[in-house]
Amino acid sequence: MKSSIQRNIGPFALMFTGLGSIIGSGWLFGTWKAAKIAGPAAVCAWIIGAVVILAIALTYAE
Repeated sequence: MKSSIQRNIGPFALMFTGLGSIIGSGWLFGTWKAAKIAGPAAVCAWIIGAVVILAIALTYAE
């Protein structure tokens, strides 16, 4: 069976894939900065943020 899906990527898609991976890794430094600024309250802030993001994700998933 031959697949009718074309598997190619253009320069525009390649550029935004690279840009997304650069920006996407920025959240990994967020925990360090939050702990530095907020101290122990950073855990509460991350939990509140997770609840908000979950609500947004469930809205899009519907």
